[in-house]
Amino acid sequence: MFHHLGPEQSRWTWDHDGDEELYGIAVRACLAAPEISKQYGAREPVTRDAVRAAAYEPEFISEAFDSTRTLYVAYRRAARTADQIQAEFEAAHEQLVLDWPLRLFVGFSLAVPAWITIDAAFTAGWLTNWAVLVFLIGTFVTGLLLIADQASNQRARQAAEVARLRWWVVPGCRKDCNDRCAAWMTALKKNAVLPKLRIVVHHLLGDDQDSLLSVEEHDGLKDAHNPRYVVPTQAERQLRQKMTQIDGGTIAVCGPRGAGKSTLLRLCTDKQSTRPFDLSVFIQAPAEYAPQEFLLTLFGEVCERYLKEFSLDSAETGVFVAIRKRRIVRTVVQAVRWLVALAVGLAVLAAALGRGAQWLYERYATPEMVDRIHQWSQQELDLVADWWHDHPWISGIVLTIIGWRLLPQFRRRLPGPTLAQECQRYLYRLRTVQSSSTAVNLGLPPVQALTLGTSRTTSISSVPFTFPELVTDFRELLEKMARHQSRVVIAIDELDRLGDAATARKFLGQIKAIFGIKGVYYLISVAEDVGAAFVRRGLPHRDVTDSSLDDLLYLQPRTVTESKNLLAVRAPSLTQPYVLLLHGLSGGVPRDLIRYARRLIEVHHWTDRKELKDLAPTMILEELAETLEGFRTLLAMKDWTADGAPLLNRLYVLVRLLRSPHDRLGVEARTRIQFLADNPVPALPRPAAGSGGDPLSDDTLALWQEASACAYFSWTLLQIFGAPDFDNRFEHAQNDVMNGDPQRLAEARQELAISPFSARILLDDVRAAWGLTPSNPWIDPR
Repeated sequence: MFHHLGPEQSRWTWDHDGDEELYGIAVRACLAAPEISKQYGAREPVTRDAVRAAAYEPEFISEAFDSTRTLYVAYRRAARTADQIQAEFEAAHEQLVLDWPLRLFVGFSLAVPAWITIDAAFTAGWLTNWAVLVFLIGTFVTGLLLIADQASNQRARQAAEVARLRWWVVPGCRKDCNDRCAAWMTALKKNAVLPKLRIVVHHLLGDDQDSLLSVEEHDGLKDAHNPRYVVPTQAERQLRQKMTQIDGGTIAVCGPRGAGKSTLLRLCTDKQSTRPFDLSVFIQAPAEYAPQEFLLTLFGEVCERYLKEFSLDSAETGVFVAIRKRRIVRTVVQAVRWLVALAVGLAVLAAALGRGAQWLYERYATPEMVDRIHQWSQQELDLVADWWHDHPWISGIVLTIIGWRLLPQFRRRLPGPTLAQECQRYLYRLRTVQSSSTAVNLGLPPVQALTLGTSRTTSISSVPFTFPELVTDFRELLEKMARHQSRVVIAIDELDRLGDAATARKFLGQIKAIFGIKGVYYLISVAEDVGAAFVRRGLPHRDVTDSSLDDLLYLQPRTVTESKNLLAVRAPSLTQPYVLLLHGLSGGVPRDLIRYARRLIEVHHWTDRKELKDLAPTMILEELAETLEGFRTLLAMKDWTADGAPLLNRLYVLVRLLRSPHDRLGVEARTRIQFLADNPVPALPRPAAGSGGDPLSDDTLALWQEASACAYFSWTLLQIFGAPDFDNRFEHAQNDVMNGDPQRLAEARQELAISPFSARILLDDVRAAWGLTPSNPWIDPR
């Protein structure tokens, strides 16, 4: 195999010449593997030359060969056997002497097939018989000479042995050697060199390796709405459980925007995830609504969905007599065209083939053949007629079976189920202006320039549905569908787009007449305030939600575990520190989680950085810059005095620093962020007596306190994820089971939407768990 020449020398000697080359091939293949090559340059010690040098260390080679010793020994044994056979073949080939009888025998043996091939190709085969006879006689004579001469016979046997070695034994041994070499090389790469190179790369990367960003597959972030990337959650299981507890009803799904309400409703109405016989409909609520128009749209969607279950066309309604007449006329016209085309086609075929058939008949049809065919056909017809008369029951059964097999062709032309017909008629009435007219003209031929005639025209126009009729018909149709299907599930999404809670409650009050049908489930996504009105159960007073909804599911933001599962499907290469960063920034809201993950990959490609301490500050500070820019827009709508100008200028300078890629990581930007975070109530000079008043109104002060709380949150994230050695600090924070949990960062982000003061208290506890100094701002008692 190889021998190490000394502990102080990195040299060795190989037992076989090909082993070093084969080992080099395995090493080069492993160095080019994606899992190894992607780490080159991740940190300074990790280079291709450093990894290759480690692969040629004596200990590395020794362990690699030892782990594949069994396959290596089998390969060397096969190689040794192949070399021995090759040597035997070369020795026998050198001793072989071809004398004149052996050469004549071989020449005659090879000339026979060659001559036959040439003769068949060029001389049409008229010399083949003589040539074969001559060559066979020659072969026979030379064979007798070989048998008679002992020396020639021995040489012939040697030649046969050499041929056997050349064409059978040597290639078989070489193939066996190559197969065993390939098996050893595969095991050497997969089970020896590659695992040890992983250990080498891991050692060169050092500690805190999860802080390195590795972006490989992230198609789930690009196609955010693809159902294949949807991860089941506890909320989905709860919703399905609620549906099994009631026999029809209305269930509202509420939660913050982006929490996944639409995804949950689509998942519950997806055909692949519902029961086989469920009828499910998903519809978006309009931004500007009219209850009757919305109900018309929903009515039509339900009818179309039911018709798709039977693969029927919604346009085939057959409502009016005029339409039936047009359909009959169209069918008759098509039938006439088909018959005319058939007749023309048969005539053309008869004209084209008739002359040829007549020629064949005149040339080959003899009177005896015609008589024989006529006699045979007459016998067959007599046999059938006898069976028809002698066995009426058997012939009747056969004809009955044939007729029964033909009946399905006519059944397909019959109308569909009665309920499907109702859906077709409703669709036609809902989506078309229906009218029918008939004109009759009676006239006599002109007599002395006089004409006598009459004309009569009738018109029928449908009356649009009134809202009570629409509700009644829709309820009746749903009740019939619920009896035919196992369940009817109707999901109404984006109800919170209607505006405020009062508008949504009014909308519910106007359409709740279609609720409360047995076997029909309404899944409605509503805003949090509408859900809160239902949860209060009439306190302090009842509203329409209490009588419209049967149950409510509050969709909480994702937990850390659920965020990990979501990103594990959409971006599997993201490690734990980055998952925690994205979870904290998004507050566990899935839509923001995906958006921040895309932004992280964008920053990685833009800056070409892989370390958490380099990528996290860019992510956090860019988000803070956008947030503060939004607060500046809101503050611009307030009335300001000259005393408040330094405050606006301070915010302007901070936003400008955060917008600059070079200045946002500087000391000045961090100092200003900390100052804003520690001063929710800025110390402004008191107005003089008789001046315009307080430079900060209550609304302005509330906005400033919210901006300060957002800066405090970003400053906390920056100190947690933007400093080196994240793993050790994370383990230290786990000592505080409650406040050190990464979920607390997401809860702090959610708390910012409720109150900046409660968010500050939560952030103080989190900072204490992570070993950071809590803020101690001075808050004006006013």
